[in-house]
Amino acid sequence: MSNFAEYLKNLRTEKRMGVRELGRAVDVTGMHISNMEKGKSLPSPELIVKLAKALDADVDEMSYQADHIAPEVVGVIQNQPKAVPNFLRSAKDLTPEQWKILQQQLDTMVGDKGSDDS
Repeated sequence: MSNFAEYLKNLRTEKRMGVRELGRAVDVTGMHISNMEKGKSLPSPELIVKLAKALDADVDEMSYQADHIAPEVVGVIQNQPKAVPNFLRSAKDLTPEQWKILQQQLDTMVGDKGSDDS
């Protein structure tokens, strides 16, 4: 069983949802949900977003488990085709604490940007 298959099944059972119920919630058949849980198919990035919402799961973790990149992340990369890869290469050796500090700085920058628009 693939990581995603097991991950999806665990999330669904924790929510006490049947495969058909989850399928209805995300506009696919129960059979499609079953096939994903058996590792026979993987969801599209768009379906991952719907599944994460229906299961109250983290879309980034679900995307990782399915070996996908979330659609909005792809959009950021496409809008900055040189900057994003260069940034990631520069940041590849950061420690978890440095990533936390970087995220705090980004949160501040985004907050500052929002206040400039007022």
